[in-house]
Amino acid sequence: HFKTFDGEIFSFPGLCNYVFASHCNALYEDFNIQIRRTVVEEAPTINHITMVLEGVVAELTKNGVTINSNRVQLPYSQSGITIEKSNMYVKVVSKMGVVLLWNEGDSILV
Repeated sequence: HFKTFDGEIFSFPGLCNYVFASHCNALYEDFNIQIRRTVVEEAPTINHITMVLEGVVAELTKNGVTINSNRVQLPYSQSGITIEKSNMYVKVVSKMGVVLLWNEGDSILV
């Protein structure tokens, strides 16, 4: 289910809210990506992503995107964050250099 930056692969079928990536030895408010999964047609699927990037909270679901609890339209570019949606994925780019791609299903790439 997960392939780390150093190439290790882990199978983890949990369905709770998990910290996917964060800045080591710093407050979670600086850089934090959390995911929540559910089972869709017997397959684990990522249904909610929460990103905290330099104090800005972006939440991604299949139903839309919110920034600091306010629903936004895509493409979105403000507060150092750009979010775009294509046919294949949702792409989030932050000025701090974090890039996230989500296929709105079972795959996320940071």
